[in-house]
Amino acid sequence: MALVGSVLLAAVWFRRGTIGDALGEMRMLSSAVVAALLALAVLERASRADIVRRLLGSTSFGRSLTIHDVGSAASKGVPLGGPLATGLRWSIARDAAVPTTTFTSMLVAYGVATTFVTWLLPFGVLLVDITQRPPTNTDLAMLAVCAVVVGGSAVFWAVVLRSDRITAWLVRLLHAVSARAARRFPSLEPRLIGHDLGAGLLDVRSSLRSFAGRPIGLLLRTALAQSVGAVILLVALRGLGVGDELGLLEFARVYFVVTLLSSFVPVPGGVGVVEAGLTGALVAAGVDPSTALAGVLIYRLLTYVVPIALGALLYVAWRLDVARRKDGARPRIELREPVVIE
Repeated sequence: MALVGSVLLAAVWFRRGTIGDALGEMRMLSSAVVAALLALAVLERASRADIVRRLLGSTSFGRSLTIHDVGSAASKGVPLGGPLATGLRWSIARDAAVPTTTFTSMLVAYGVATTFVTWLLPFGVLLVDITQRPPTNTDLAMLAVCAVVVGGSAVFWAVVLRSDRITAWLVRLLHAVSARAARRFPSLEPRLIGHDLGAGLLDVRSSLRSFAGRPIGLLLRTALAQSVGAVILLVALRGLGVGDELGLLEFARVYFVVTLLSSFVPVPGGVGVVEAGLTGALVAAGVDPSTALAGVLIYRLLTYVVPIALGALLYVAWRLDVARRKDGARPRIELREPVVIE
């Protein structure tokens, strides 16, 4: 991460002229384009929160938005913030009386759907693209990798969710781990007593099998949420004057392939790497460097910076609400004047 940060800082210094030109172009956006971009940013956050709401069941949209965006802020803004994001989401869900098994099912189902869609979108775009032109070796390699990952993941989850033998082994493993934890940390024993981890695992498996039996709706909603980000970048580029030099199919190939590759970068939210990758790919596709960078900066502002700020605000609002409810539930002691007995 330090090496990547040093390279990015050096790149910013050497390309400061292009960055200045890009910032100048960003100020030339019309009010109609800005309004459209803001509406798309709202749609992206709402679509992701709606997925969480549907997976959790009875949770309100506002609480689902808090659960999702607080976790997103932690994972995007903190190095290796995945565990912190999961912990924060679980705390908010527990405060909303969401059962732990329901929350776990949501987390796994959403994560699996996101992984599938992240690989399926570039696979579909590349498949359509090679029907318009002769495929290159890189195209065929990317298609093969995507097919292997998607197919292998589908087989893995099908085996795990259907196999009673694997489920029984996982139940025994959970019981062994909980017993060892109770012996090693005696303070945990009262909390582990009365919580059948094996039964919880069976509940999670049942929920995931239900989602797997009807995967199309979840996959389509996840694809919509991820595609809104592509539309944000495309609208920004069109608003900056990019025209026929960048076709829709070529843009989709650039966006989804670069997004897929940037998911392997060990920096929070792919910061710096996504900007460099998208800008370089757009320039290679024929877009002016300063215009490409301006569009990418607008895209990252709305899909990276704004979610972090929104998640931080939602976290503060949630903590204030928790403190207010605790203060309201605290018993009040009325002070009376002392009674004098003569």
